Amino acid sequence: MVKFQNKGKHEPLLPIGQKGKLKDIPYTVVGFLVNKEKNFKYYWREYMLFNAVHGYAFLSEYDGHWNYFTLISDFARSTSSINDPCHYMGREFRLFHKYGTEVVFAQGEFFWKIYEDKSRQIEYISPPYMLARSISAEEQTWMLGEYLEPEEIQQAFALEAEMPQQYDVGSIEPFSQDFSIKKVGKMAGIAAAIVCVLQVLFFSFHQNKVLLEEQYSLPSDSYIQPLPPVSSSVVEVTSTLGGGSSLEMELYAPVNNSWLSAGVSLMNTQTGKEYYIEIGVEYYSGTSEGENWSEGSPRTSEILSAIPAGKYQVLIQPFRESGTYGSNTPTWFSLTIRNDVPIWSNFLVCLLFLGAIPLVQGIRAYSFERSRWMSSDYSPYAQE
Repeated sequence: MVKFQNKGKHEPLLPIGQKGKLKDIPYTVVGFLVNKEKNFKYYWREYMLFNAVHGYAFLSEYDGHWNYFTLISDFARSTSSINDPCHYMGREFRLFHKYGTEVVFAQGEFFWKIYEDKSRQIEYISPPYMLARSISAEEQTWMLGEYLEPEEIQQAFALEAEMPQQYDVGSIEPFSQDFSIKKVGKMAGIAAAIVCVLQVLFFSFHQNKVLLEEQYSLPSDSYIQPLPPVSSSVVEVTSTLGGGSSLEMELYAPVNNSWLSAGVSLMNTQTGKEYYIEIGVEYYSGTSEGENWSEGSPRTSEILSAIPAGKYQVLIQPFRESGTYGSNTPTWFSLTIRNDVPIWSNFLVCLLFLGAIPLVQGIRAYSFERSRWMSSDYSPYAQE
């Protein structure tokens, strides 16, 4: 056992002799190191922990990110190439970093000659875990590392001092343990299934009852403007499970290279409250450069939602294109009103929203992983 007490400006956050409990194991801090990567100005801090039963463990802190390491003896590498992935605990660990170290500060007791240590470190990651391989002329050792949040360290050692500020993404920092892509996708899938079941149930309860289905004649002279309003019959809107009812207005007119629209007003015969919607159709066709084309449709529909139950006078003000001749002039139109129709737009918007959640989370995870691997010479994103 070698003791060190260097003078310098490096003050350990966990003082020598500090006691704490990690993973239900009581530890005592027996050593503190400040390491530097050879040929580069990257520094990190390590704390050596000791338990009389479980032996030594290590805490490593770099840029505010903490990793907890324990020695393992049940791992044997099955491939000869250092660059190949490792497999342990049913996980694949990918090569992240290879480097040599220099000790620039030491305090406490250590079981190896730290200043004579010329071993090379190789790190494989599978967040939130790391396999760290130390190779020297005499031996090689493996350690299993696990990412810990700063709050866990602070609570484990009852620290009152402010924890080091975190920068960038830690080498094995997990993207999100509470809202991983797999978990978010599963939750979104369950929610989408529930929405589908509810939509089917609501659909089965909808009346989809025809309240009005009438055809209205118009003057054949297309220059008559404005067209006279049309007073239709009184319709009765019935209540639904939600209270108000959704009404579908379907308009049809034999338009041909012309248009027709109608302002439909529903006036409650008891309260006098009016609900208004404008609906229109248009259809145009022709030939361009030897090819036939068409756009629009002579039929369309619109939804009036949350209409209270009651009796309503239907008033219609038609409009049509002026100056059309012959068959291009629509001389009639029909209006159909259906009570309590299912509204599919809300259902589709809900599904799109649920589908967007795992998509956004996936984009965030991708960006997170790219940021992590920017610190590695072996990034899988290097070719992108």
